[in-house]
Amino acid sequence: MNETGSSKWNNEFLKSMSLKTDPLGEAVITELIANNDFIALRNLFTQLDYNGETSSDSDLPKAVVDYFNAELTLPLWANYEKIRIAQNVFATYCAEISLLLNFKSLPLCYSCKNGAKVLAATGRLAQSGKDTSKLVRRLLETAQMVINVMSPDGLSPRGKGIITVKKVRLYHATIRYFVLSEKYNPAGWDVEEFGQPINQEEMAGTLMSFSALILDGLEQLGVKLSAIEKDSYMHCWNIVGHFIGLDPQLYPANYQEGWDLGIAIIKRNQSQSEDGKFLTESLLDFSADFFKSTIFQKMPVYLMNYFIKDVSARIDIDILKLLGVSKQVPFRVKLLGWVFICFMKIGHRFEKHSIIIKRLAHKYLLRYMQGLIDVYLKNNNVAFYIPDTLKANLKLK
Repeated sequence: MNETGSSKWNNEFLKSMSLKTDPLGEAVITELIANNDFIALRNLFTQLDYNGETSSDSDLPKAVVDYFNAELTLPLWANYEKIRIAQNVFATYCAEISLLLNFKSLPLCYSCKNGAKVLAATGRLAQSGKDTSKLVRRLLETAQMVINVMSPDGLSPRGKGIITVKKVRLYHATIRYFVLSEKYNPAGWDVEEFGQPINQEEMAGTLMSFSALILDGLEQLGVKLSAIEKDSYMHCWNIVGHFIGLDPQLYPANYQEGWDLGIAIIKRNQSQSEDGKFLTESLLDFSADFFKSTIFQKMPVYLMNYFIKDVSARIDIDILKLLGVSKQVPFRVKLLGWVFICFMKIGHRFEKHSIIIKRLAHKYLLRYMQGLIDVYLKNNNVAFYIPDTLKANLKLK
């Protein structure tokens, strides 16, 4: 890694990372495109579901077969006890984490202009009118990756985690190819201004939004994790970084380094953009569908503001305003939001002492998560897999 201390994640270093991508993933996609094997690649994505499966019987180019057959075991530096601790944290708080992914992680990603531009350019998160089907599909893909990696045994030889991340790595390489292609993107891409599409800095920022910033959000909900639990969670996401092609210089050693890295990336890249506003509006429209026809209909704006205000304070930028979101919500929504957050905090603070409070808090969070899954799947012909152990723990359908 570069120098230690407060300047570890300095702008010069992050700028250099914004110009780097993933040569391995790009080599695989380049060969696929040269052979016009898009249908075969799609079939491969749907057929390979578990770590340890191979594509030896497929007709894909050798580079693709070798890619999926290589590195299906954890790196030598992986700590199995830390993985177990991290996955136990996820199993315990996955309902809270699902809330944070929607109202903290994604908005913070959208506040970074260059990353939002890539997302909008690919059309994966854009909606047409009030049709949020593309957004829902991308949210499903993101949620599925998190679940596959962080569920108990997700990184075991028969788990789904490693193969899922390796698929995402090829998704990234595919997007880079089309964004940089004059044929498919005549508008072009200014690398000097925007950096490479889905570059090393952006990948690190996304992983920090799924790890360190999630841990920060859990604290906002009153969850008190130990230092070893936090650092173990970061370790698990470093393993994700390994399989997704992240430069090892961007692996934080602990939670504090991960938080500092996430903040440094947001601070360097935050900028108002029409793409960021559009993506945020799409997310809020989707969230409103869940709260539709209830007194909580304006709750998404309240929750988004609550969960990102600490980051706004840290970088001295009003991120919600930057995303084009008005904080004007009815007083009763503010009151309900305040009661909801207080209830969560009290529930987590006294869960070891009051079984009634624990059950109530758990009940309402699980109702939210079940409702979220129902909205995800409504009118979307996609599969969404939750391991049996996790479903049993959460009492989800």
